[in-house]
Amino acid sequence: MEHSLAARNLNVWYGQQHALKGITIDLPIRQITAIIGPSGCGKSTFLKSLNRLLELNEIVRIDGEVLLDGENIYAPGTDVTDVRTRIGMLAQKPFPLPMSIYDNVAYGMKIHGMHNGHVADNVEKSLRAVGLWDEVADRLKAPATGLSGGQQQRLCLARAIAVEPEILLCDESTASLDPIAAQGIESLLLELRGDYTLVIVTHNIAQARRLADYVMFMWLGELVEHGPASEFFANPKAKLTQDYLARRIG
Repeated sequence: MEHSLAARNLNVWYGQQHALKGITIDLPIRQITAIIGPSGCGKSTFLKSLNRLLELNEIVRIDGEVLLDGENIYAPGTDVTDVRTRIGMLAQKPFPLPMSIYDNVAYGMKIHGMHNGHVADNVEKSLRAVGLWDEVADRLKAPATGLSGGQQQRLCLARAIAVEPEILLCDESTASLDPIAAQGIESLLLELRGDYTLVIVTHNIAQARRLADYVMFMWLGELVEHGPASEFFANPKAKLTQDYLARRIG
């Protein structure tokens, strides 16, 4: 199987706390990988390590490798902006920038020096991809903060894909939405997986069952078990995984 993103003996410390312990995994391309496990098990830490967002925390220490197309993103001299362009992030809560709907989507493209004509085309393309264009086409200059929560999260998804990433990381991206808006984001992720490698963190086992092609189960900073979703849910091998899926622990 071809892989575009992998971790090799990845360790993360927050001060003295050993938050990730020797994670090694290859993430399958153009599929949805769901990371599950109880709160505090290292799911979001692992996700943010994949595009160097952890470095924004001064007390973090990282050891090991994250390989993007075989190149370690933590190697000296790596262009971090390029890494974060190629590996986008959709956060838990919608975070529209304090600007217009159009400028929210165009923001990243302008930073990367895209030509204005290309920017305009890509804004429309990205808004259409997330099913938002018909709802906002007549008010692109209106403040993005005036959109509903579900619309704001779709806008943030449009902003993420507008810079044409290869990989999209989603950190509990439906947790703050109402059920209808959450279902809309889930449908979009299923549509996008043919074009992007998606890695999602979720506390919702039912959501992982609905979305995932591949599953990682984490516990206390360790990767306990991983594999194709159909096999993982039908025949979990580790006793810890079995207990977690049966809700006996966690």
